[in-house]
Amino acid sequence: MSVVGIRFDYIHAERFGAPPPGAQLQMNVQVMIEGERAVKRGGTIELPFTVSIASSPSVVTVTIRGTAVIQGEVDVKNLPPQVAGPIMQAALFEAALVMRELGFPPPLPIQPQSQQTPHYA
Repeated sequence: MSVVGIRFDYIHAERFGAPPPGAQLQMNVQVMIEGERAVKRGGTIELPFTVSIASSPSVVTVTIRGTAVIQGEVDVKNLPPQVAGPIMQAALFEAALVMRELGFPPPLPIQPQSQQTPHYA
């Protein structure tokens, strides 16, 4: 099984104001993969999902709804990481782009990769 496509059907973002000076924004991210609404079409499964992001203090919200197209058989009530991961990755990337346009940092902090020296045998 693999994710062969992700389609965004609804994107809504709203800025309620600027964060108070010196305030740390906390982002609450909720991902709902709606397995009970999955639709089988031929050899694929269309799996709806919703990603909601809200800040604390309440200055921005983002809602993204879409459908992931999965090829092969999958238990929609217990999704494996190779299916759930790409859905979350694509939705959070899209949310980061929208939030940037509103003047906010990404919903999840970007971790810098540590420099590793290659080991030769």
